[in-house]
Amino acid sequence: MSRGYSATYFLLCAIALLAMFSTSLVMPLFSIFAKEVGAAGVTIGLVVAGYWVSRIILEVPSGLISSRFGYYHPMSVGLLLTAVGNILCAFAANPVQLILARALMGLGAPLFFAVAMTFVVNLFDASRRGSAMGLFQGIEFVGTIVGSTFSGYIISLLDFRASFLLSAALVGAALAVLVVPPHVRIQSKGHRSASALSLSSMKGVFRNRNLLIVSSATFAEFVMSSGVLFTIFPIYANEQLGLSLTSIGLLIGARSIGFVVAMLTMGATSDRIGRRPVLLFGLAATATLVIVMNFAASFAALAAVFFAVGISTGAIWIVSPVIAAEAVATSQRGAAIGIYRTFFDLGSILGPITMSVVKETSGAAVCFYLASALLLANLFPTLKIRESK
Repeated sequence: MSRGYSATYFLLCAIALLAMFSTSLVMPLFSIFAKEVGAAGVTIGLVVAGYWVSRIILEVPSGLISSRFGYYHPMSVGLLLTAVGNILCAFAANPVQLILARALMGLGAPLFFAVAMTFVVNLFDASRRGSAMGLFQGIEFVGTIVGSTFSGYIISLLDFRASFLLSAALVGAALAVLVVPPHVRIQSKGHRSASALSLSSMKGVFRNRNLLIVSSATFAEFVMSSGVLFTIFPIYANEQLGLSLTSIGLLIGARSIGFVVAMLTMGATSDRIGRRPVLLFGLAATATLVIVMNFAASFAALAAVFFAVGISTGAIWIVSPVIAAEAVATSQRGAAIGIYRTFFDLGSILGPITMSVVKETSGAAVCFYLASALLLANLFPTLKIRESK
């Protein structure tokens, strides 16, 4: 394992930056595009969730695939599927076509992101793993800042369909960065496992307490972010608060800036004081801020709340994959990260659907309270996480 930041590590950061920039160009306002192609009510939630449904199929298998074939080939295929999915989204004429196109992108996501996270974890030892993962995700979310901040402006300038084509071009650039330099391809071979995980070994991974606790916390966070921030809030802000698409994009960008602040600090903090306190902070602070968001009406107040939510959810994001990886043996890390990612995929599926139903039956305000309660319910289990050194 490398103790320094190698060329391979920085190439992975650059690829993740481009991939996340591509995703963030349309994702913050995707529910509005779903309405434009004919989705309504709960169907909007289904369209948003379609991407996450297909992701579940490959989250755990992606870890097994990378242990057998290395990291390079799965990541290449993942980026290619994402690019093709974006192109198909640009030509979708109805909600069904949009769901299928997004599902193809969902198949590509774990083949890149889950495998890249496992690669990063295995490049570093425990004393630097939190910092390395923090920097990796911090650079990755610079793409989220740029994409989210200018999403409304770019979509207003180009329209949704042209924006999907731009996203495809960005993923193509990420694929070129992966394929042309030899570093990732060569170092990937050194991390290939001689044999796949056994069934009995997989059962041990599924029963690991730390992994289940952190997966539950991640599930709650993604129910909130995908269900409230990316499904309910854009429509609520546009129709009830009167905010423009550009303003909504800027709010999501403020959250992304908070993310980067967290990614550049929380990883190193967890290396010093432990993973559990950072996760507890993330859960408690996010639960509180979601309630505050419901009462904020001005753009300035919402921007401040979104920035703070970026920091608190960033704390959850940075320590969760590290806890998942450290909970199991080195050979099981790919599977563990796949399981952890499966739970946030589940949150991203159930969040938009559930919150869409709740909004239709009880109003948008109840969505904020429900998301907060789910986050708070994970505080006590998190106290039981056993730290490992």
